[in-house]
Amino acid sequence: MLWRLTWLLLQKDLRVASRSREVFGFMLLFALLCVVVFAFSFLREGEAAAAQVPGVLWVTLLFSGTVGLLRLFAAEEEGGALALVQRTRAGPHPLLLSKALLQLLFSGVTTLLLLPVVLVFFDARLAHPGLVLTALALGLVGQSVLGALVAALLVHVRLREVLLPLVLYPLLAPLLIAGVRITALTQAGAPAEALDGWLGLMLGYDALVLVAAPWLHARVVEP
Repeated sequence: MLWRLTWLLLQKDLRVASRSREVFGFMLLFALLCVVVFAFSFLREGEAAAAQVPGVLWVTLLFSGTVGLLRLFAAEEEGGALALVQRTRAGPHPLLLSKALLQLLFSGVTTLLLLPVVLVFFDARLAHPGLVLTALALGLVGQSVLGALVAALLVHVRLREVLLPLVLYPLLAPLLIAGVRITALTQAGAPAEALDGWLGLMLGYDALVLVAAPWLHARVVEP
């Protein structure tokens, strides 16, 4: 029941997104603009600062992901169906999981399109691209699930556009720091063994978020 409802809600969100295309389009456009601005900001004597790639990549993904989170529950809220969807037989979990999967899908596609652009603009190379992709996947999972939780908790709050990043960014700090560090070590050609600790931190963080987020969401929305 849980996963069936989650899949149905996700299908509905994908149909809505395919018709409007505004959320994914805004995310991708915002990410590209950030990269261009950062590239010209770090340009020194005609040479791109390749050392800035880790920070630029992860900060851009964080900011562009926030654009999607601000509209994550818009369809249910504007249609007046948010409370009804949360009161299914499976509880509020399908709604949160479907939104987290939708955010993960949008962020994942944005990342796949953005990473080559960042490397080209900053003339950078990665010694272990597989490890960087693994770190990006772990980062996007944590950001999507925790972001969906924060967006759900703030859906009825005034000025949520301001509060969402203020609440979310400090919570994502460990994940962001680990991701930047892994990318920097990979870019410097560090051995794979040097990344185990940071990857373990990201795995542990994601595991904690995956367990805690549905529980916290249910505790808040259920009467």
